Amino acid sequence: MIPKELSINSIEQVYKNIKSFINVTPLIKANKIIDETFKTNIFLKFECFQKSGSFKARGAINNILSSDKKDLQNGITAVSAGNHAIAASYVSNIFKLKNKIFLYESANPYRVNICKNYGANILFTNANKAFDEVKNTEKEGYKFIHPFDGKHTLQGSATLGLEIANQINNLNTKIDNVVISVGGGGLISGIGSTLKQIFPHINVVGVEPNGAKGMTDSLKINSPLNKVEIDSIADSLCAPLHMAYSFDVASKVIDQMINIQDKDMIESMIFAFKNLKLFLEPACVAGFAALKKMNFSKLSNQNTLILLCGSNIDFQSWNQIIKNSQ
Repeated sequence: MIPKELSINSIEQVYKNIKSFINVTPLIKANKIIDETFKTNIFLKFECFQKSGSFKARGAINNILSSDKKDLQNGITAVSAGNHAIAASYVSNIFKLKNKIFLYESANPYRVNICKNYGANILFTNANKAFDEVKNTEKEGYKFIHPFDGKHTLQGSATLGLEIANQINNLNTKIDNVVISVGGGGLISGIGSTLKQIFPHINVVGVEPNGAKGMTDSLKINSPLNKVEIDSIADSLCAPLHMAYSFDVASKVIDQMINIQDKDMIESMIFAFKNLKLFLEPACVAGFAALKKMNFSKLSNQNTLILLCGSNIDFQSWNQIIKNSQ
């Protein structure tokens, strides 16, 4: 049962509220070469062109718009390996909010600079103590914008599902499979909850690196892990834990999880550059890597959507990842 706050009526209202602050990102039919590579009809949703560079802006904005002014008077706080920190910095900038943004010490310097350009007050941390530091900041009166849990964050992700459904209907077609990168689980929970209501038979596929397969393992024991061992180049997918609310929704909408190697994502980064002419981060192209591991015969004559969930990477970092793999 999908929670009431994630019903289509609720998400339509959320979408109206946030729409003036976000981009309606393109959804296009892939070319014949891409279709033939994966033996299915590929559609691509370019959420990498979203404000702040990723889907995270949707949840961050909805959290702000859903908060009382008094809850925001002392500012907001957030924690992230990069993309959510950028989104939180972005909303702090546009809504003129004080902030304490916790970034992992391993964060890419390019992402750190994006946050600084939005005027973020950055504090460095690591995955082991990050959420404890955020709790202490909450006690100081800062509003915590969760990267992947809570109804307002999931509602933001769910608007992406609604946008996809609207665009697919405008193309007068349907989607049989949707492939979504999984970090903490807020993205697949939000999108999956919306798409399952509109296209009940859709196959929702989650993708995780072998070095950060917290959702895969959580689903196996039917309980969200409070500590995940993480070791992957896809830092955007390296959530150190999972949370009850988002996990509960995820467990209802995920049909299949696929685990991939870092080398699979590197190959997909090269594939995306050759075929899309885009430099995309590992998490963004994980869907391509997952499709290579799926049963092609089951995908034949079906429509499959890959979500390019976001990408904040510079050429130097992209090139270094490719070079290190050779």
